[in-house]
Amino acid sequence: MRDDGAEVFAYTDITWQVAPPPVRYPVPARHVPGLEVGDELTIGLPGRYYIDGQVLARGDRETITLPRETEPRESLHVTSPLLWWLHKGYPERGLTMQQWPVDYTWVYRDAAGQDEGAPEADAEDRPAGDGSWLTKVQRTLDEPPARRPRPAREVTGLTGRRVRLQHAPSEWSWWYAVSEPVDVAGDISVNLLPPAIWWITQFTYHGETQDTIETLPIHRLFVYD
Repeated sequence: MRDDGAEVFAYTDITWQVAPPPVRYPVPARHVPGLEVGDELTIGLPGRYYIDGQVLARGDRETITLPRETEPRESLHVTSPLLWWLHKGYPERGLTMQQWPVDYTWVYRDAAGQDEGAPEADAEDRPAGDGSWLTKVQRTLDEPPARRPRPAREVTGLTGRRVRLQHAPSEWSWWYAVSEPVDVAGDISVNLLPPAIWWITQFTYHGETQDTIETLPIHRLFVYD
């Protein structure tokens, strides 16, 4: 009891559960120390296209000479996520991979200083029409775009989308939504699978699927644009 007679109730602070994850920025793979097998990569050709979600398949590097070029480039061994998880489930099948130039590879990393918020672009650098689709227009295709989070409840067609969840203060994990929002005893929730099970289930019935589905309130989930 306090001196003024008001009772003080102890409570558990769970506000971290709805805090958005950091903005993610592409970092050239050449400048990322300690790349490990299994790390996620973005590959592409600057000015033309980018492919997210690729996987580093081997730790060693080789040199290749690209078509229409004469100088060799250092390269990484890269594979698709489906082939990666197929190999994990059935290692006897081997792993198909390709060599991709380090210079054309990026790794997304969380922005530092989450408490201060993500750095904002100067007014003159922002596209016209804040709050509209025009905010997503890039001036160039020199590198992959920054990825900004938004609440999963704002997304239509959530099934199959990768979502991010803060499962403990400052500890984030990735999941795949395998349902649309559903009312579960008064909570609007979404069914989730961990990435390994989500990929493996695409090419074979996986007996652990039923045991690994998590049902969590949608207000805890975020997607990246």
